[in-house]
Amino acid sequence: MFRRSGLFLALLVIGLPCILAFEKTSKDPAFAEIDSIVKSLSEITGLTEKHSVPYGRMTKRQLRQFLNKRIKKTLKPDEIRADELSLKMFGLVPQDFDLKKSTIDLLTEQAAAFYDYDEKKLFLLEDANVGGETTTLAHELSHALADQYFNLENFMEETPSNDDENLAHTAVVEGQASWLMIAYELKRGGQNPVPTEEMLKSVADSGESSMTDYPVLKNSPLYIQQSLLFPYAAGTLFFDAVYHKLGNAAFAEVFTHPPANSAQIIHPEKYFGHEKPAQPVLPKLSSKEKEVTDGSMGEFDHQMLLQQYLGAPRANELAPHLRGGQFRIVTPHGRDSKPVLLYAAEWDSLDSAEEYFEAYRKILQAKWQHCEFMVEKPNMIAGTGDNGSFVVWLSGKVLSSVEGLKDPAEWQRLQRVGGT
Repeated sequence: MFRRSGLFLALLVIGLPCILAFEKTSKDPAFAEIDSIVKSLSEITGLTEKHSVPYGRMTKRQLRQFLNKRIKKTLKPDEIRADELSLKMFGLVPQDFDLKKSTIDLLTEQAAAFYDYDEKKLFLLEDANVGGETTTLAHELSHALADQYFNLENFMEETPSNDDENLAHTAVVEGQASWLMIAYELKRGGQNPVPTEEMLKSVADSGESSMTDYPVLKNSPLYIQQSLLFPYAAGTLFFDAVYHKLGNAAFAEVFTHPPANSAQIIHPEKYFGHEKPAQPVLPKLSSKEKEVTDGSMGEFDHQMLLQQYLGAPRANELAPHLRGGQFRIVTPHGRDSKPVLLYAAEWDSLDSAEEYFEAYRKILQAKWQHCEFMVEKPNMIAGTGDNGSFVVWLSGKVLSSVEGLKDPAEWQRLQRVGGT
């Protein structure tokens, strides 16, 4: 929903600037395994290593410093504030949530190893668990091998045309590497290097089960937690589905013909069927306005929104019926103007659209401390919330919403628009 390529999920795969004094630690027993790991990965994928990967160690203190420098180098403060504002206006994080600090805290807490797509180097954290270093390296070296063929920096940051597509690309990168990590362990044990359903389920469950080991992650808002876990859990299952359909061709196919949105990750049959997301038209204000930010709202985003306020069972029932969503945050011209959220979501049937209309009514009540409905019709609701007036209406399969209005005339005009 927010610009993952700008901050959160781009840093999930952490491209660190080359500031660290780099040194090959040839005496390190973990790095001594690199050549044999790459050889095994090449045998599994059919992708031969084009050149060796430089490597080194770093401390978590250095990592935190680099994350701060990375953000300052690549992002403007306004971009971070816009991402944070998007999450807050949808009610996905508390009003006092600090996105930048939370991101750095989360990644520093969980970091074990990183492949830097920019500098083409591999880093292992100093305090990484020694027993798991070989497996961790297999995951990161899978990134390195894929990068030599498919330019992961470009794949992650430049190719995606919207936020939900960027999430899907992240799931491709992390899902394939997680799958290969299991395959490598099987091959090293003399077994067929194809993960079983039980092994794949363990990857999908590991993030949730290990949350007690990561207090920052455990105490983060649901949306932030799952944004971190989704690329690994759902991405691994997605890649396994593609592998079982295409065999070794899958290792290239997911990069050369990547999924278009999170729905294709969650439902691989939509990927095979080339099902593209809808782009519903957003509502418009009558006055001049300045755009703060915009983005797509995919199935993952709606799953999290529904789950947070209505519970996982209801989210699991309704979210798969989404065809596509869009949002824009604008600031109308005028004195004391505040951000206004423009949002539209298209569903696959009239019934699912009506169900979401009722669900969104409950979401509005739950996400605000104050929510008063002044107009309630079968296809429209209007009233006031914490940040101003709102109008939500249903037109066919599309729900449209405008939230944060300060102008009574605009509020009344949108009621007429929604009632037509």
